[in-house]
Amino acid sequence: MCRLFALHSDHPVTADLWLLDAPYSLLNQSRFNADGTGLGWIDEEGQPRIRKRPVAAYASEAFTGFATTLRSRAMLAHLRLSSGTGHCDENTHPFLQDGIISAHNGVLEITEEMRQRVAALGAAHHVQGSTDSEWMAALITGEVAAHGGDLRTGVTAALCWIAGHVPVYSVNVLVMKGEELIAVRLPATNELWILDRPAVVDTRDDALEQSSDSLTVRARSEDPRGARSVVIASEPLDDDPAWRLLDSGELVHLTADGRVRSDRPFGPLAHALSIEDLGLSAAASQAHAAQARAHEARRRHLTENTASTASTAHPAGTASTAHPAGADLARPHESAENAA
Repeated sequence: MCRLFALHSDHPVTADLWLLDAPYSLLNQSRFNADGTGLGWIDEEGQPRIRKRPVAAYASEAFTGFATTLRSRAMLAHLRLSSGTGHCDENTHPFLQDGIISAHNGVLEITEEMRQRVAALGAAHHVQGSTDSEWMAALITGEVAAHGGDLRTGVTAALCWIAGHVPVYSVNVLVMKGEELIAVRLPATNELWILDRPAVVDTRDDALEQSSDSLTVRARSEDPRGARSVVIASEPLDDDPAWRLLDSGELVHLTADGRVRSDRPFGPLAHALSIEDLGLSAAASQAHAAQARAHEARRRHLTENTASTASTAHPAGTASTAHPAGADLARPHESAENAA
């Protein structure tokens, strides 16, 4: 299945060690998701940019080089595993439409009713390829415009319309406008995780290093004041027990100034699809057996680490009463639903 990644930080950072060198980096994940690689970000002038190619990240020297130099406060990445549509730039994520960058993991059916809805919103001209993802991106773009440019309201309207009118297997999606970012997991079919990381400032007062507890993953910044960051990914990129699995139907909204809001604005799907309802190519894109086995092993390991951390922090007979700000985004691992 496709892989999603997003990073939102207080200050510009590079994400090369998330993308390239983490234990479960996107570079490693691209060996299972080899049909396209793309990055979207907000540049130093505040303009949205994308760079994408229909090639595997692990086979692309350009991806490796670019990942080590790109610095931004808000970025996202996508690894594509095709559900049957062609390998070309137009079908590679992310999509940039009217300043909105979006990327999708999952499958939905593009019905004639949906095409008409996108056309009625004046957004059909954005569709250049043949993927369900690009039609969904156009619907989001059209709804954002119809709601006065409000990103959260537009995304919610688009996905509520999809939930009520379109056969859906999964519409996990990342949407970015300026330095505002939205992540949605809908429904529980495919996983989407979040990690809220505080800044860790080097005592030498020269460079910021934001790192995981295992010190294997870092995002660097030249700003010595430090930076908090939020990372969203289709699977945890390291073994930090603070990774949290988003709930089914959960929308996470990160504002440009770093505030995080989470709610569940979506009702049940009117036409939920199972993997048995998908065509062979689409089903294969959602159920790579080797990746599923590796992911299941990692989830067990993460659960064991989380249990060990909780046991050490709260020995038998004691209880914790502290609830720091942001704890809802950093609570320990919860039981994960079946991964596609």
